Amino acid sequence: MTGPSTPAGIELTQKAKRVGVISDIHGNLHALEAVLEQLQKENVDMIVCCGDVVGYGARPNECVDTLRKLGIPTIAGNHDHAALLLTDISNFNEIAKAAVLWTKRVLTEENMEFLRQLPLTLKDTANNVFYVHASPKEPGEWNYILTMGEARTNFNYFTEQVCFIGHSHQPFIIENDEGNLACPTRPEIELREGRRYLINVGSVGQPRDHNPRPCFVIVDFEARKLEIRRCDYDLAGAQQAIISAGLPRELAERLAHGM
Repeated sequence: MTGPSTPAGIELTQKAKRVGVISDIHGNLHALEAVLEQLQKENVDMIVCCGDVVGYGARPNECVDTLRKLGIPTIAGNHDHAALLLTDISNFNEIAKAAVLWTKRVLTEENMEFLRQLPLTLKDTANNVFYVHASPKEPGEWNYILTMGEARTNFNYFTEQVCFIGHSHQPFIIENDEGNLACPTRPEIELREGRRYLINVGSVGQPRDHNPRPCFVIVDFEARKLEIRRCDYDLAGAQQAIISAGLPRELAERLAHGM
């Protein structure tokens, strides 16, 4: 179920039948382990992470170690860069800023170097897929895609059939049929020839769509099927880890509400 290591600038070229796509782990090891267990049961050939491995949660090193050990191709997110002070955190709220500075203090040098080497985008040429944390238009500006107008603009900045993103922690599917955009309401869709897709895979470690269960995507390229999935995890354990680490209690409380 693992993929090759992905240094900056390297494209994925190995054809995969079933791929799991995750994002926004945010140091929540309990959620990450539950999702990885589920993906193993689903017999995925490869897992790709759309960034924000750290930030907010109490187990940043363990989350990075897990991705490194499994060789999961990973791209950079804004919180990954923030923990390295590679991006401006002055516009972060006080809780997020406190979590960033705490994460920076506890990250090992080895894991900081891993995060520093992550690319902003990843192309899977074998499966015709583009991966980015925030937006295809300006990957390093960390802009959100929250409206259909923003989605329409961003379709112009990737050529692949499918683009996976994270960042907002809110899953969605947008289908582009020759310029006509639609948002399927079902969590499972068929990838149709001649149509393109922009898909937010939600958040593993800190969902914000009022559903506290970790969110991820499974795509079967052979069957041409894609599904947004959820799973249960040890929420209380994740909350206690945050509190025990001395992080702001709000970060623990919000997990229970998916916000």
